[in-house]
Parts: sequence; C-alpha cells; structure tokens
Amino acid sequence: MNKYLIATSLLSLLLLGCQKQPESTPATPAEIAAQLHVHYQVVSNFGHQCQFDGSCFDAELTLTLPFDSKATDWAIYFSNTKPIRYHNSELFDLVHLNGDLHKITPTAAFTGFNANQAYVIPFQGIAASVTKNDVMPNFIYVQDGQPPQIIAATVEQYDPATGLWSLPHAGEFERPEQWRRSDNDNVPLATSSWLYQQYASQMAEADDASNRVVPSLKQSQWQSQRVAIQQGLALQFSLPPVLQQAVQDAGLLLSDGGLTVIHNHQQMPAESYALDISTDQITIRSGDATGTYYAIQSLLQLYDAASQSLPLGQAQDEPRYGFRGVHVDVARNYHDKAFLLRLIKQMAALKFNKLHLHLAEDEAWRLQIPGLPELTEIGARRCFDLADEQCLLPQLGAGIDPNSQVNGYLTVEDYKDILQVAQQHHIEVIPSLDMPGHSRAAVQAMEARYQRLMQQEMPEQAMTYMLIDLADTTEYSSIQHYNDNTLNPCIDSTYNFIAKVLSEIDQMHNDAGVPLKRYHIGADETAGAWVESPACQQLMDEQGIAETQKLTAYFIARVTQMVNDMGVMAAAWSDGLSHVEPMKLGSRIQSNLWERLTHGGQHMAHQMTNYDWDTVLSLPDVLYFDFPYMPHPEESGYYWGSRYTSTFQVFQFMPDNLPAHAEFWLDGNGNPYTSDDALPLEGGRTVSGIQAQLWSETLRHESQAEYMLFPRLIAVAERAWHRPDWEIPYQPGQAYSQHTEFFDDAKQHQQLADWNGFVSAMVNNILPQLEANQVFYRLPPPGAIVEQGQLLTNVPWPNLDVEYTLDEGNSWQPVNGSVAVPANRKIGVRSLAQSTRRASQTMWLQTPAQTAAGSH
Repeated sequence: MNKYLIATSLLSLLLLGCQKQPESTPATPAEIAAQLHVHYQVVSNFGHQCQFDGSCFDAELTLTLPFDSKATDWAIYFSNTKPIRYHNSELFDLVHLNGDLHKITPTAAFTGFNANQAYVIPFQGIAASVTKNDVMPNFIYVQDGQPPQIIAATVEQYDPATGLWSLPHAGEFERPEQWRRSDNDNVPLATSSWLYQQYASQMAEADDASNRVVPSLKQSQWQSQRVAIQQGLALQFSLPPVLQQAVQDAGLLLSDGGLTVIHNHQQMPAESYALDISTDQITIRSGDATGTYYAIQSLLQLYDAASQSLPLGQAQDEPRYGFRGVHVDVARNYHDKAFLLRLIKQMAALKFNKLHLHLAEDEAWRLQIPGLPELTEIGARRCFDLADEQCLLPQLGAGIDPNSQVNGYLTVEDYKDILQVAQQHHIEVIPSLDMPGHSRAAVQAMEARYQRLMQQEMPEQAMTYMLIDLADTTEYSSIQHYNDNTLNPCIDSTYNFIAKVLSEIDQMHNDAGVPLKRYHIGADETAGAWVESPACQQLMDEQGIAETQKLTAYFIARVTQMVNDMGVMAAAWSDGLSHVEPMKLGSRIQSNLWERLTHGGQHMAHQMTNYDWDTVLSLPDVLYFDFPYMPHPEESGYYWGSRYTSTFQVFQFMPDNLPAHAEFWLDGNGNPYTSDDALPLEGGRTVSGIQAQLWSETLRHESQAEYMLFPRLIAVAERAWHRPDWEIPYQPGQAYSQHTEFFDDAKQHQQLADWNGFVSAMVNNILPQLEANQVFYRLPPPGAIVEQGQLLTNVPWPNLDVEYTLDEGNSWQPVNGSVAVPANRKIGVRSLAQSTRRASQTMWLQTPAQTAAGSH
C-alpha cells in the first residue's frame, strides 16, 4: 500500500473517532425507580455530637444505581417518623417537609449517578432508632414533572412461611450502640438464650386447667365425671342468631333430643351468670341478656369436642370491671369492616364489652359524613399530592396509590352494620374523632371544601365549617411534627363542624337502632398553637383567658357540654382533661389514663378516680399493643412507652394496685424505679376498667394488626374480667421498689401456676377459635442454647414444634429433645404451630468454637 493510501486511511479513522457517537437512550423514571438500590442504616444512638438541640441518632442513606444516569432534575420523597434535622452531604439536600415526610434532591455538585457507585448521605434524626420498625416503605422517585414512581427496593416483602412482612432496605442492628437508645439503656437484646431463660423462669406446675375458661370463672366446682351430649343441646329458650352460630361453630348440635338447657331469670348483677350442669339438664341463671350470652360462651369453652361431653358441676361468674375495652386506630392505616367484624366476634368470646373506634387522625378521616364529602373523598386517601387537593400527603410510607390497603373509609352503611353486629355481641361502639390536635385530615378536607365553594362564589357557605383562622400566622410543630394539624378553638365554624359531625353520627346510631352512649373527643393538645391567631386573642380577652395553652381546656369543656347536651357521655385522654377544672365537666366524663407508671402515672389515675369520673386504665407500660412483644430489632412496634410488652407481662398486670409494679417491672431503659403513692385513692374508689390500645402507624396490613393484638388481648381479657388471688392488695400511701417484698415467693409461685393454667386454656380453647375464624396471631419464637455440643430449646406454649437449620434456612430439621450440633456454626431455630404449620420468626445463635464445655 502506498504512503498516500495509508495516510488517507489513518485520516479517515481519526475523523471517524472525532465524530460524536450516539448516546444510549436515558433511563426513564420507571427504570430508575425499578433498579435504584436504597439502604437505610442506623450507625449509632450514642457516643456522638448532635448538630441540634436534644438527643439524636446517626444514620446513613445509601443510593446505588447499576447503570449511569445523568438525570439531575429528580427528587426522592420518603417517610421517617423520627424527623431528620441535619445531614452531611455535598451532593444531596435532605429536608423535613411536614409530619414524617422528607425530601432528597441533588445539589449543583451532583452530575449524575455513576454505575454501581454508592452515594452515602450521613444524617442525624431526633431521639433514637433501635429497630427496623422505624424504617418506612415506599420511597417515591419523581423526575422532571413525570408521574411519580415507587422505588422497588423499598417495597415490603411478604414471607409465606411466617405470614410476616419485612423491609428489604432496613439495615441490620448488630452492635449495642445500634440497638440501645443510650449508654444508660440496659434493656436486654432478645437473643435465643435470653428467651430460653425467660421461658424457663415462667415454667411451673400448672393449676388444673382441665375445665378452665378464659377469662377465668369467679367460682367453680367441677366433678371428675362428665356428661355425654352426642345428641347436642335441647334449648328451652330462644337463642339469638349469633349464639346459634357460635354453638354450631363449636361443633355442637341444637336438637330436641339433646341435653335439656333451661334459663332462669334472677336478680343478679349486670353481666353475671351461673351454670349448673347435671346429667339431666343444664341450668343457666342470669339477670340480663348479656349474662346469658356470656354463660353460653363459657359453656362452649367447657365443651370437649373429642369426647362430646361437658363436666358436671357448678360455676358462678361476674366481671371484675364494667368497662372492658379494646381501642383500634383505623385512621393512620386503614383496617376495614371485615377486620372489625372479625375482631368483634373474638372480643365477645373473651367477654369484652367496649370497642373504642379511632376514626380520624392527622393521616386520615375514616367515616363518611353526609354533607361533607371532602372528609372521605380527600381525607380518607393518601397518595402523591403535595398540595393535598386530591388526597393527603403520602405520610407513613403510604406510597402513591390512593386505592392501596392503607386507604379507605367506612360508609354510613358500613358503620351501621358494625354497630348492629357489635350490639348483637353485647359490645358498645365508642366512636372517636380526635380533636383539637391530631386533626390534619379534617383541616385539609375543610380547606378543600372552602376552596371549592369560593370558586363557586359562595363565601358564606365556604366559611361555615372552616377549622382554621385564616389570619393566624402561628408557626408550631405538633408531637408528630405537623405544622398544620390543629383545629382553632376560637372560631364558631369549628363548633359548627363538630356539631354537624356529632349530629350525623348520632343519626347513624339511631338509624341502626343502637343509640349513641359515649363519644370520645380525643382532647390531644398541640403546644404552641394559636399564639398569633387574632380570633383567639379576641376570645381570650372576652373570656378572661390569660394564656393560649388554656384554650385547650376551653375547647374540651365546650365540646364536652355539646356531647352531654345530646344525652351522651363524653370521653377524652387524661392529659387533655388534666388542664380542665373538674367542676366544669361534671361527673359524666370518661378519662382514658395513659400516663406511664414509670413516670408516676398512678398519680393522675388516682386523682381522676377520686373525681368520681369513669376512669379507664390505658397505660402504655402494659396496654399499648403497637409496642413489641420482645426487645429485638426485627420485632414490630414502637417503643417510646415500653421497649417490649410480652403476653406474660400483660398477665402480671395488677390494675387495682398501680404502684406495686415497681417490684418486678423495669423502666423504659431497663432500670429499676421507685413508685410512690403520694396521691392515694380515696376509700372504696376503684377504676372503671381497662382498655387495650392498638395504634396503627406501622401496621399497614390487617394481619399485622391482628399479630399485635393476639395473644396479648387474651391476657387483657383475663385481667379485665377476673381478679386473681396472687395480686397484692392496694395499701394507700405505700411505696414500692425492687427492695420491697410484698410480692413474695408464695405469690410468685401462685402467679406462675395460674399463668401456666391460663396458657394451657388459651392454647386449647382460644387459639383454635382464632384459627377457625382466620385471625392471625403471633407465634412465639423458641428459646435456644448450646451446651456441651447439644442444642437445647424451649417454648412458652404447648402444641408448638421446634425446627433448626444449619444452612441459612434452606432446609429445616425437627428438634426432638436435645440435638448434637457441630462447633462454630450458625444455627437458626423457629417454632411451628402444630395445627397450621405456620412458622415463627427465626432466632439465630452461634455454636461455641469448642463444644466440650462452655455456654452461649
């Protein structure tokens, strides 16, 4: 080849190389959201300097994309219930917007994602973060005004073996500074060995549980003989349809050829009853229909399906408290009508009689109100709408779908159906629409109504139900970090709204044939609100109110009067009521006492009981079931009031002697505390009852809600109905600590015997009923230790099998007695229900390097 041709060829190649090569097509927002990896990792809860006032935790968000992307016009929105106050990144801005909603945007220094490069955003959030439960799902990716996309790496994952949900982007908690809140936090980590010790310490020879009912009968005398009833029961009185169904569900026949059952009406306390079972007939005595209902429920537990028989003998029974309640929050995350109907059926079988329905919160309004369509059209849905015009902000990881399982509401007909079914099961429904705080859904819905009517040039109608003073310039932050969630108590339109809602609810009750008896107003506060409200300044001048914080008391007193004028008892949380002069409320008031015992909660409980109010213990220490069962990073639940609440702890509860728990419970940091009785109960006064609380910030699925309720709710039923002999009698003025010994060895032994009898009855009588009704309940994981090369396990219930794995869960082997295991291996253990073969969560332990001796 000549030189000219060579030169020409080289020049052509050079020019070709200088020409601009076509770039690959930029990834779409959907493609980025599908492949962007997100990792949320708590680094430490102590040993650092907070960049703002107060306590904090250090954490990191890591973003990784497997391909190059030059997009810089994007944002990521995500929920974090612990607001992030500081971040340290040159490439990204991270800001808190409102409530738990945060936003990440790239700075000018960010030039795009490089493939597989990890971009770390260090940050600090308020307080501490010690479990995966704090992490929220459904991060939202938004780019260049295009439709928002859910980042796939942040979507919950379902485990069919356990029925549980997990968050793939939540990092591990492996070091003490990650799972402890501070260096003063002595709460133990629930390892397999800790569980083994806990279960072992709760074992004792059980009281005779052969004829035990849950909740326990007050008195009973049973013989060893039984009466066969293969032909069923021949009722000599009419049975309501729900009880007929319950009898049939238990496998019992209703036939003329069966054992005769008669009913005698007698003068007896409300809800009480007596049973007399002989070879000839069964006699039920009661003073009201509820007593008869409970007698049948007890009879069904006494029935042994295997032998088709009942024990011979007698029983007398009556409730410990007249108020035996369950509170369910369907507002933060929606739990539908079917869930509530399942719950009502189980409540009735356990002799609960009050269902406190929490229907409105910052995050949603869940009850249709005729004439105010915005409350549910906008207020019952969360999606990606930063203006709150079509739906509310996507708080609590709600995502972008307005029709997802966290959204929805009860129609008027749904609510009436619930009322009627509850009445058939002898349960009173107490509706609650929280005010004046915790009201963002209502505020935003009525703002949307205002805007609609103003556009229609109807200003007077627009203002009728406005919940804020348009001239109010106050800046505040609520306990859940909202800046726009509080009704204004100084404007007439707020009370117009409340009157409208109350009248519609009252009408629903009347139409259902179930009169409204109690209404819970909430009475939660918002510190710092209304300071710059002209309307409030005018009202304070007129009413002689010196401080804006006194306006909550004004609001509560006024709304309580509105409720009482309807012939309805008002109810509220105790913190709001504590600011109101008792004489302004009268005696027709229910107070839900929720202060922690470790913070002196017994004082307010005693004070309000001494007012002769209906006082209902709702204590976070033991009755909040959005808290974990055990202290472990994998366990669901908040932990601000109790790091963990096991079913055994609920069983230990002594409602009539609140200070005494300092003898055997610890505070929120796992440390001993002293409980005084500086404000003792007056002679003869007792609380009206107890109520279990289920708040739903992190419970996005019906199964999660049932998991947190059961089996702890069974122990609440026991304590609300039955007073055991092992409780320490209340002594006015007595202080308690771990150094006092009123709960002596004899009482401890008596309690453990009672506990083991209760567990046996729960497993044999109640859990099969939950399974038959497809109610999801928690299975306790096993305890496990390795001693001298042998794997030893235990479980707190009968009818649980245990399995172990040596290969990260790829295969499982049954544990029958002790099992020889190799040295220096990771072992997983789990329990399984014998009836359903559903598995518990897995507990992991490491075998010692040398197995000849040693302990775990």
